[in-house]
Amino acid sequence: MYQFSKKVFLLACLSLGFIAFNGFSQQSYEVADKPEMKVSGTSTLHDWNMVSSEASGSASLRVSAGKVTSISTAKFSMPVKALKSGKGQMDNNAYKALEADNHPQISFTLLEANQDGGNGWKATGRLQIAGESRTVPFQLRVAPQGNSVRVNGSAKIKLTDFGLEPPTAVFGTIKTGDEMTITIDMNLNPVN
Repeated sequence: MYQFSKKVFLLACLSLGFIAFNGFSQQSYEVADKPEMKVSGTSTLHDWNMVSSEASGSASLRVSAGKVTSISTAKFSMPVKALKSGKGQMDNNAYKALEADNHPQISFTLLEANQDGGNGWKATGRLQIAGESRTVPFQLRVAPQGNSVRVNGSAKIKLTDFGLEPPTAVFGTIKTGDEMTITIDMNLNPVN
């Protein structure tokens, strides 16, 4: 009887240890349908936005007690020509300025992520635009939502940092500002 109880106890401890380990292990996630990626800026005529609902990518996160406690990897990309302003000529000028024919993707690869209180995170990664990569800090909110994880946040960049000239229109009379804001809002679904 004692031997049987000891084996049952040992088996129970191993099972609980396995469950606890899985609860704290990294989980792979991928971008869900309909993410919103937005690029915003200014011009001498008006402020503007270009929005895309296309992106792909993956991340490895740890979720514990209803919070994301660790982000070890993340890599995302978006087709340049998926960005739309609702104005065809503006879109074409932007694609030309971003060298979309030669570099059809904008991509981000995480280098480091640190919790900034609650669901806030400071994420630094390599942003690649038009074949040029720069280290860019993103301020993010990363929070579990059911089985998914919601990620939203933004970063400011300058086109000239990527070796790009801000686009112009109407023979140079309309000029786009150098600084842009990249905003992301997406769900990440667990990979089974």
